[in-house]
Amino acid sequence: MESAMAIRSQNGAALFVAMIFLLILSFLGGVLLSNSNQGLKVAAAMGDRLGAEHALEGEMNQLVIDPNLQGAIGSMTPAESMAISGFVAGADGTLSHTIDGVCARSFSASSNNAITQCRYLRADANKKYGKANRASTSIAAGIEQPML
Repeated sequence: MESAMAIRSQNGAALFVAMIFLLILSFLGGVLLSNSNQGLKVAAAMGDRLGAEHALEGEMNQLVIDPNLQGAIGSMTPAESMAISGFVAGADGTLSHTIDGVCARSFSASSNNAITQCRYLRADANKKYGKANRASTSIAAGIEQPML
């Protein structure tokens, strides 16, 4: 008879404890899902940034190999700037004449290739990326053009 009384007084206690454990586990599951979602957002943002940096490097490579660049550099006046988009479609940036001066020494310098004057330019390019293009990255490069 005592065991029947003990069973009746415990009615629902196990259910209450199980519900508390389920509530705690559900909360922890929600926190873990939130953290993994945040990690995915960070990874996607880093991927966007790396993509923008690679695109900038590609634009600089296109600029340097453009056949019209040499003539444009030769016709630039001191402190003049021009848009990079004239050489690379869709690029955002400027090409600025910085100084005319003595060329850096060549490893194969001889009296046969004695070009001493060079024009120095700075190429700055920007690329927007990310959600609604709110972030941006930039790259700068120096160009040395021997002048005859």
